Amino acid sequence: MKSLVLAFGALIALSSMWSCTGGEAQQDNQAVVEDSAVIDSTTIAQEVTGVAIDGAMNSVYLKVGNDTIEFTYPDLDTEKRASWEIDDTLTVRYFATEAGDSVTEVINHADA
Repeated sequence: MKSLVLAFGALIALSSMWSCTGGEAQQDNQAVVEDSAVIDSTTIAQEVTGVAIDGAMNSVYLKVGNDTIEFTYPDLDTEKRASWEIDDTLTVRYFATEAGDSVTEVINHADA
């Protein structure tokens, strides 16, 4: 009886380890698909100009009229990413994609 309980316990442990590793692999693949920004030739570039009110090295919150818009750009090349301070006027150029906005340039009008 003891060996039957141990065998059953081992079967359950192996089953859960197999389902967990399979689930993680599927989740990782799904995350790659969701994070990928697909920009095709029919996508039109957009831009918005506003005042920087908050943010960090790879993101900015712009005040545009009565709205606040957040842009993140962790993979943007340094030469396309202007440094900025609170109250600077910025223009953010981007493409709207299914995965979210894909920023192509951050321009600080104080630098112009």
